Amino acid sequence: MPPALAIALEIYTWIGLGAAVVLGIVALIAWVADGSWTPVRAVVTTTPAGAVVRWFDESGILGEAPLPPGATVHDEEVEVWARLGRHDTVRVSRTSPLVRSLARLTAGFAALALVGLVVSVVLLFLEG
Repeated sequence: MPPALAIALEIYTWIGLGAAVVLGIVALIAWVADGSWTPVRAVVTTTPAGAVVRWFDESGILGEAPLPPGATVHDEEVEVWARLGRHDTVRVSRTSPLVRSLARLTAGFAALALVGLVVSVVLLFLEG
């Protein structure tokens, strides 16, 4: 194996591994900070401030929040995710876009490290 290729593979492996560890820790912290969200069926109403969604949580408390962008309304009802313990926050998806992005970046860098390691080991054994 040419020394330049060996060095490049080693660099890709270590950069991928280091970035995956750092981004994984950041993703974990972001996921914990994001809190718990539960699915709710909310009713869409129109107010002078704009469209809002209203729902009842598990303890029977009425929640109200602005209609999130991207929500699909069916017969004046919408499926959204409400944050546990808060009655003014909803979103369309279960997880935050930030957490999803960090998790995907972590997986990408981990894959880079794995590919660099596997190619390096395979070339080492093929060399003799």
